[in-house]
Amino acid sequence: RRADCVSLMTIHAAKGLEFPIVFIVGMEDGIVPLAFGAPDTEQAEEERRLLYVGMTRAQDCLSLTRAAARSWRGTRQTLPPSPFLDRLDKALFTTSAGSPVPPSRRRKQFELF
Repeated sequence: RRADCVSLMTIHAAKGLEFPIVFIVGMEDGIVPLAFGAPDTEQAEEERRLLYVGMTRAQDCLSLTRAAARSWRGTRQTLPPSPFLDRLDKALFTTSAGSPVPPSRRRKQFELF
């Protein structure tokens, strides 16, 4: 039996594997699907297939998450939800909006080295 642990990996690296719980983060347009420049239908279909691979790695629980706002490409942005979310049954969604931690209350990251 494997030790209880968290594995962080790309969806590409997860092909052929299964996990009890899977989190796919960044379900925002431009991140999932990853997009640079002009829209490319062929690339979008490959991104859709890749997301499907990630989703089917979950044995018991799948969470697709997105941020209300994030630092993206050098600026703070509010990105629209991934268009891939439109293809999923809305009855499966649970929405929660956590409030961001104000900068003054954030904990300082500890130095590791």
